[in-house]
Formats: sequence, C-alpha cells, structure tokens
Amino acid sequence: MGIFVCPAATVAARPETVWRLLTDPATYDKWMDPRVDSVEPPGPPRPGQVVLLSSGALGMRLRIRFDLERVDPATHDFELRVQFPFGIRMREHISVRPVEGGSRVQFG
Repeated sequence: MGIFVCPAATVAARPETVWRLLTDPATYDKWMDPRVDSVEPPGPPRPGQVVLLSSGALGMRLRIRFDLERVDPATHDFELRVQFPFGIRMREHISVRPVEGGSRVQFG
C-alpha cells in the first residue's frame, strides 16, 4: 500500500536561492536535522549521485540515503529515491517555481 501526498509552501526567496539550498548537501545542516556523512561522487548534484546522511536519536545513529535520479537546474526540478531506517522508502519529485514575492516549493 502506498500513501501519496504533495505538500507545498511559498517562501520569500528567489527560486535560484531555494534551488541552491535544496541541491547543495553542504547546506543541509542549516535547514534540516540529519548530518551529511558523504556525497558520492562529490560535486554538483547529478543523476547517480548518492548522499548518505545520519541523525541521532536515543543514542543511536539512524542512516538515510538519497539517490538522485534526475536533476534539471533549468526548470528547478529534481527526483530522488530516499531510504530511511526500518525499511521506509520514498520516491520524491521536488520542484521550485517562481511566484509573486518568492518561490513555491512542492514535494510529491
């Protein structure tokens, strides 16, 4: 059984700024809890790149894996597979679109 949701938010930042934050693992610790353990191959985001993260809870390190499948800087779209602990898996499409006063960011 699958669950499908498409949360979206409007933020007061240009699409290029939001795109840089979403696609640069070096900035992840500024806006999310898990720390980046590795990026292979290093460099700008591209299909085939794997980002390994971990987060602490109750003295345990929980591992998270991002596999980038599609990255389109021209349209500000990317797709990735995410593997969380306990066998939880997600396939994400993330888009950033310009709107008046900022950007609309949608996951789903």
